Amino acid sequence: HRSSVLPLSVEERRSEDVRSMKKSFMDQVSRKLGERAKGIPSDGQQDDEFVRSKYSEEVPYFERYDDDEESDEVFEEPKVLEEDNPVEFDKYVSAKVQMHQDEMLKRGFVRGRKRDANGNLIGHYHENPILDTALYEVEFEDGHVEAFHANQIAEAIYATVDDEGYVYQELQEIVDHKSDASAVRPDDGFTMLRGKRIPKRTTKGWKLCVRWKDESTSWVDMKDLKESHPVLLAEYAVANKLVSEPAFQWWVPYTLKKRDRI
Repeated sequence: HRSSVLPLSVEERRSEDVRSMKKSFMDQVSRKLGERAKGIPSDGQQDDEFVRSKYSEEVPYFERYDDDEESDEVFEEPKVLEEDNPVEFDKYVSAKVQMHQDEMLKRGFVRGRKRDANGNLIGHYHENPILDTALYEVEFEDGHVEAFHANQIAEAIYATVDDEGYVYQELQEIVDHKSDASAVRPDDGFTMLRGKRIPKRTTKGWKLCVRWKDESTSWVDMKDLKESHPVLLAEYAVANKLVSEPAFQWWVPYTLKKRDRI
């Protein structure tokens, strides 16, 4: 049994009925407990039996640790500060980017600033990427190296980063699917509840191969793809005759009906 306990309001505390009830309760407690209702008398002195020593054997105490010898080593500031020479602390170097090469989006990394025949850096650094004319070398996965301006690299980085700074990839299409032994079989896709067949709501054991905008492919768990691209996955299931599978049957029809209403 559950009950709620609420404090008495000012009006209730002033009520004669409530005061009578409180007095009756205290009288019953006094009769029931007798002298014990007064509590344990205190003479102002502590009983050693109930006082634990600050440094008792049960609670180990350790002395503060101090170095035996003071080190004469002094921390040296770096010879070049980022504020003084940002080139030495270039934020784009080693960054992974996706750049257009031969009209295709390909992945690579920034090797460093590009130099001319005399070894001088090409372009000038500026804290504003739009005004930064520095030229960088980007090496792609096939080993090809190409030069890009700083604003192009900044745009490529910002295009693949969300508002919280996490890198994401843009999906192009679903190209394949597979399932393992842990996937629910068609003859075991329902449970009985009060005489009704209820589909099992699970995507366990299924993976989808997806192609990203940079033409790379990877296998993704179905539960993740269902959360991020439910309509695309539902359309893929219909096109590949997977709707009868238990992992798809319980949600694909509803998703497509919702798509049509929208």
